[in-house]
Amino acid sequence: MTAQLADSAIALTDVKFGWPDQPALLSIDQFRLLPGERLFLYGASGSGKTTLLNLLAGVLVPDKGNIELLGRPFSQCTSQQRDQVRADHLGFIFQVFNLLPYLSLLDNVLLPCRFSVRRASRARQRFGSEEAAARYLLSTLGLSDPALFKRPVIELSVGQQQRVAAARALIGEPELIIADEPTSALDSDMRETFIELLDSQVTHSGSALLFVSHDLSLATGFSRSLSLAELNSASTVV
Repeated sequence: MTAQLADSAIALTDVKFGWPDQPALLSIDQFRLLPGERLFLYGASGSGKTTLLNLLAGVLVPDKGNIELLGRPFSQCTSQQRDQVRADHLGFIFQVFNLLPYLSLLDNVLLPCRFSVRRASRARQRFGSEEAAARYLLSTLGLSDPALFKRPVIELSVGQQQRVAAARALIGEPELIIADEPTSALDSDMRETFIELLDSQVTHSGSALLFVSHDLSLATGFSRSLSLAELNSASTVV
């Protein structure tokens, strides 16, 4: 079992989490995401998706059990170590974007390369420079107008901001990409374009993809689909 877990992009074993003096919100006996696998994880609002993603991002630490990312005992790392693992190996597309309003569109996309020598190096290796990598991703997502690149992100539409957040997660080809409702602010045409880009990027880099959504119509084309209700055996969820 240990050898198998070391080969996983994500591995959860006997993970439980709950707030003090409350029943467990999440109880997951075992969950694995293989390197290069594309998993569609679905669940209604209140099914525990946010709690699980906060655990995977290292924002929360489980009360019991182990979380491994790319063979590393992530839940047992220090806060500083989790920060570095996130910076080097994890691309996170947040539902609320988490863009820095005082930075330009281009500078927001380049942020991961500022915090990770590894991701900056991979961007240069493929595109010649970090900025060229950022421009390629933005262009593929329909943001190719150079006049936009220096504008503060607060001047962009919600749909444009969501695409900037996606480009930021993808730059530098992290081995693991977690997408939290990443198409919620996109129209149907751009939603299809976005998923195609995500697919092409994870194919090129060999990244594992955990795509979290309530919209089952998006599940086609993933390696497998999984309901969080099936995964979480806790009787009470958020």
